[in-house]
Amino acid sequence: MKYLVLIHLDEYVTEAPPEALLDAMIAHVADETHARVVTDAGLAPTAESIRVAPRDGKVTTTDGPFAEAKEVVGGFIMIDAPTREDAEAWTRGFVELHVANWPEIPDSFFTELRQVAGSLTDPE
Repeated sequence: MKYLVLIHLDEYVTEAPPEALLDAMIAHVADETHARVVTDAGLAPTAESIRVAPRDGKVTTTDGPFAEAKEVVGGFIMIDAPTREDAEAWTRGFVELHVANWPEIPDSFFTELRQVAGSLTDPE
């Protein structure tokens, strides 16, 4: 089963994560005990984004940054896990390594684990 791990963080946090955290994340991604990482990426700030939405029967675009955005999705990881429990264990481990390796971790940091329910291109 595929799961999406959404990584939320206050996008105005300017301090870079410690090198030890980056090393720990690489090791966590390589460990396939609970799940296999399918893909992952960090995201550019909303100041470099656009929002495309329907408004009054038309499609509109709005350049970022977005006034209401503070805590945003800062990155994502797609994992493949045999069970929900394995996906949760993998995600807990991911958050635990942040706690262990980033003593000043912002209070706004959290993850959201969502099972992928379907795909337009992958009938699996």
